[in-house]
Amino acid sequence: MGEVSSQLSLPVTIKETETFDSYVEGQNTQVCGHLTQLFEQLKHNRLEHWLNYIFSDQEVGKSHLLYAICHQAEIEKVSCIYLSFEEKADLTPEVLLGLEHYSIICLDDVQQLQDCADWQVALFDLINRVKEKNTGCLVMTGNQPAQLLPITLPDLLSRLSWGISFQLMSLTDEQRQQALIVRAELRGMNMSKDVAKFLVNHWQRDMSALINSLDLLDEKSLQQQRKLTIPFVKSILDI
Repeated sequence: MGEVSSQLSLPVTIKETETFDSYVEGQNTQVCGHLTQLFEQLKHNRLEHWLNYIFSDQEVGKSHLLYAICHQAEIEKVSCIYLSFEEKADLTPEVLLGLEHYSIICLDDVQQLQDCADWQVALFDLINRVKEKNTGCLVMTGNQPAQLLPITLPDLLSRLSWGISFQLMSLTDEQRQQALIVRAELRGMNMSKDVAKFLVNHWQRDMSALINSLDLLDEKSLQQQRKLTIPFVKSILDI
């Protein structure tokens, strides 16, 4: 694989539930299909899109998709690495050296490189190395279209605009309910449509908060040997 930085490894925060199967696509069928096709293309050495950029507002599922890529890569024995630039304070730009030897490089939260000239140069250089090596691909995410990112290095902005770009669309309330039910089932919890609807209507709106509520509900339902009913949910979440 070549020389790869020893500082970087998959973060323990990636949960086993963050897979393609647990991602409720909603209006995002095209991007999900595109990402899964990358594995087929790598397998046959005919990579069509070596630079991929996904953007959306917060809590729409960008990180989930990158985690899903990592899990799928493990299944298919494809070398893959993940890094969120939110963690850059604990790292140095040199961590990007050697990443071009991976088949898939997942880089989350590119907007976090605002006012970080050294990181911007390091990412620019990595993109060039991946293009030159021509054996793997980059999948990056940000909170807005590439050309609107708060990046001060013009050449990096230009590179980010080279590849294929997708905007993730928010889920409808009905799709949020479906996502909750799916994620509850993965935890071995039986959640009815009525309970999912109640949570979506009365708990926090973003999917991250909704999913996180399942941890507490799962813990308390096991402790108290209670089913997931609306009265139980109201009492645990103090709604």
